[in-house]
Amino acid sequence: MTIVFLLTHIPDPRINKRIEIAKRSNKVIVICVRRASQDIWEPYYQDIIHEIIHVDLPSARQIFKRILASSKYGNVANRLLKKYRPDIIYTEGLDSLSIAVRYTRRALCKIIYEVADLRESFIETPCSITARILTRFIKNKEINLFRYVDKLVITSEKFYDIHYNRLISKDNVILMPNIPDEEPLKNYFKKKNGMFTVGFIGGIRYLKQMKMLVDAAEIVGCNVLFAGAGGTNYDYEQITDYCKDKRYVTFTGRYIYNTDIAKLYGMVDCVYAVYDADNPNVRIALPNKLYEAVYCNLPIIVAKNTYLSQVVENWGVGISVNHNDTNDLVYGLKKMINDPEFYASLSIACQSKKYEISNERYNADLKNVLYAK
Repeated sequence: MTIVFLLTHIPDPRINKRIEIAKRSNKVIVICVRRASQDIWEPYYQDIIHEIIHVDLPSARQIFKRILASSKYGNVANRLLKKYRPDIIYTEGLDSLSIAVRYTRRALCKIIYEVADLRESFIETPCSITARILTRFIKNKEINLFRYVDKLVITSEKFYDIHYNRLISKDNVILMPNIPDEEPLKNYFKKKNGMFTVGFIGGIRYLKQMKMLVDAAEIVGCNVLFAGAGGTNYDYEQITDYCKDKRYVTFTGRYIYNTDIAKLYGMVDCVYAVYDADNPNVRIALPNKLYEAVYCNLPIIVAKNTYLSQVVENWGVGISVNHNDTNDLVYGLKKMINDPEFYASLSIACQSKKYEISNERYNADLKNVLYAK
């Protein structure tokens, strides 16, 4: 059986986990876009074909520019789909879903659609009339496309509860939390000494919250590690420029997840995952940093008033701070650094929770779909 991953980006660690499952018993082809302005990852698996299309797709918020730029992507991708004749197309994003649907109208092929982030306008009604009209247009398009979706993969249950329950039966939904595979972290060793270091590991976004971390660390007197490229080149340039001459801040740049992630987490004492909680999607998402922090017995710092903060507080594995308040972050960092018993209690809670979370059950659900003849 042939499975094509149809993507508007080079496969990231999340998608590479799906590819790893798929390629065990199937022929896998990746058709993907390399964006000049968002060039974060490199293809990881060398034993599968990556058909890379060079198109600088604008942000999804620039909808009309995106539609124009997507036409080249669509034309090339369609030719490649005809070439490889997949039995399953695994895709994400409405650009790619449109291409997949166009192909399946002419060929017998299943579509698996993954959602890692939900559009803000799908969660809260936009204020402006123009934005509401645009949202209605996108929603109608999505409704039509979903008639051809066989399975929906989501990383947070809230995505289905808030939006997708109107589009697809729950029987056709696969929950795939951002739990890490054990293999990349098997050589992880927890940091034992040295200056207290707060780590942000992953694509750098939400510049205001990243700058807040830098400012708080300066007040507290701890180190900061940024590992990863920016969500865009602009993001990375902005944060590196902001940290110029700040010796307590270290940047590693891009990394290879499967070979580098254990070492990176071994360089930090806690994990920073404070995003802009004014963003509706941020309020309902559960990022990979939650599960990676728990696996590594590292306390995590997250934004208050989010689904993520509810989980963190229920599990007892970290603290929540106001995403716009540097003083609140300073207070939380000081408590972690100056109260060894408090820090230890968070680490112990991580260790306890670690044995309750596993990819096996979720991977099995996806295998049942990908391996079905």
